[in-house]
This record gives sequence, structure tokens and C-alpha cells, in this order.
Amino acid sequence: MTFLHIAGALLLAVFLAGCGSLSLTGTPETATSLNGFRASHGLSQLSTDGTLAALASEHAADMARRDSLDHNGFMTSRGPRGARAENVAYGCKEPACVIQQWVNSSGHRKNMLIPSLTRYGLASAVSPSGRTYWTLLVGE
Repeated sequence: MTFLHIAGALLLAVFLAGCGSLSLTGTPETATSLNGFRASHGLSQLSTDGTLAALASEHAADMARRDSLDHNGFMTSRGPRGARAENVAYGCKEPACVIQQWVNSSGHRKNMLIPSLTRYGLASAVSPSGRTYWTLLVGE
């Protein structure tokens, strides 16, 4: 990660601190799991994208703050800023768990298998009630 990406992630984490716990995005295990799933279907790997990661962090934190699972703002905010598709979930504590949940769901699975994708952002946030919310944004 470049210094600017690290600084941006830290600023975002500080900004969202009042919205529940924030898990930093783009861990190697996640890339391996998501990219491993794509590779098993003959598709190219995705690169972590700072813009999509920041947007995923914002949405995960917003869902955690409201304790509500939804796609609020996708069409008006995240889509126009580069996200082609969005997966959301709650309940898993680890990235591998949430990726597996999405693999087992036909609509979410379809989003992860869009052939033209090149980048992604993944984030989680924990609500005051202790529920972990996840957002995966994928883009071309």
C-alpha cells in the first residue's frame, strides 16, 4: 500500500470511529479467497481498489450504525463512483466466511463472477449490538 492509501484508510477509520468498529479492507486472505473463487471459474484476479474499498467501508459502517442490512445509496453514490455490483451480508466474523456465504447465494455469486471485473473493495464494520456487517464492491 502506498502512503496515501494508508493515510486515507486511517483518516476514514478515525472519521467512522463513532459508527462502530471498522475492519480495514483488502486483507491478503480475502484477495486469495475471492480471487481463488474467480480462478476456479477461469476468471482473472481482481486488484484491491482504494476508491471501492473506501466506499465499501462507508457503507459497511453506515449499515452497522443503523443495524440494517441494505443497498441504500448504491444507485446514487457507489454505482456512479465506479462500483458495478455490490454484495452485502452480516453475521460472519472472518472474510472467508462471508465470501463463502456469497458463493452459496446465486445473486451474490453472479456478481463475483462477472467476467469483465478488474477490481474490488471489501470492508466490514461491527454494530453497537455486535453484529458484523460486510460490503463487497466490484468494478471494471
